[in-house]
Amino acid sequence: MNSHRVFSSIYRLIWIKRDAVEVGLGAYISSETVVTATSLTDNIYSKAQGFVKTFKVVNESKGPDGNWEVTISAEVTAMLDEVMQDEAALQTLLSSMNRPRIIFLIREDNLIDNVPTDFAETKLLSMFYDKGFDVVDRQLVQALKGAQDYDDAISGNVSAAAKVASQLGADIIVIGTAKISSGGKVYSMTSGQADINGKIVRVDTGDILAVVPNAHGKKPHISPSTAGVNAMNDAAEKLGTEIIRQLIQKWSTAQSNFVKCYVVLNNADFMSYTMFESFLKAQTVNGIRNAYSKSLNDGIAEYEVEFEGKAMDLAMGLSKTQPDGFNIKVTGITGNRITAEVAQ
Repeated sequence: MNSHRVFSSIYRLIWIKRDAVEVGLGAYISSETVVTATSLTDNIYSKAQGFVKTFKVVNESKGPDGNWEVTISAEVTAMLDEVMQDEAALQTLLSSMNRPRIIFLIREDNLIDNVPTDFAETKLLSMFYDKGFDVVDRQLVQALKGAQDYDDAISGNVSAAAKVASQLGADIIVIGTAKISSGGKVYSMTSGQADINGKIVRVDTGDILAVVPNAHGKKPHISPSTAGVNAMNDAAEKLGTEIIRQLIQKWSTAQSNFVKCYVVLNNADFMSYTMFESFLKAQTVNGIRNAYSKSLNDGIAEYEVEFEGKAMDLAMGLSKTQPDGFNIKVTGITGNRITAEVAQ
């Protein structure tokens, strides 16, 4: 259920990160805040039990130290799972994640009719679309049928699946397998059985966002074919619900903690490779919590950065703040992956 809670926070007149603000639910929240003289916009997420959907400023005052104290009335969704039932809260969360586009590649074996079917993929696409996710049109996916990457992807090859998703402008790909079978006769009915699994991967970073090892569906019907379809719809709905739940949990946590950004630095040698790592670790760019050098190969250096904010904010910070000894030029950004180069 939704409830109203009043709490206070201190903020400055710039983009800031607020942490450890206690609310009535006993959870902690943090947020990215934009403040002007007349307006305040905010997306606030709980680190634990709750999700703050909307709020309004009740009172504000400026202290002698220049900080502002603000009292707000917030509408709180008491449990994280309720975000799945709260369209406004879910849309707020999706917007904060830059509304990632999703593509589905599910290989389905129908052992009842012994023909290729796509009931699971159709059900998942419809389910995510109804929840407000941005999904890639199935016709665009089907147009790639027969291509080597498509065939490899539908067989479970994550690298090939990422290539297919990238061609279609998708940020997230759901790959998995599904099977429809008969559980035998139950009086005059046939018991349809279905099993499906899924793995959800970020295209730009390769991070696994959610895993569902198995979802099972079971439905009886006088028609064996219909029993199989109904069972697969049941299994796919369970899979989709669990995927969305895991995504909400991961994305809500990321909003109140940090996201992993990947920086690819071109034209790098060993000296610039190590110097740029030291620059990142020094947290000269606001929002960096930690950084790790991952590899250096043929002048291409890769780093993983834990960042409090969005990849766009990190790219902006890297554009404005330069390490000593050489210049960095940001050349591109896709999702959470930033490409840059050592300027000659």
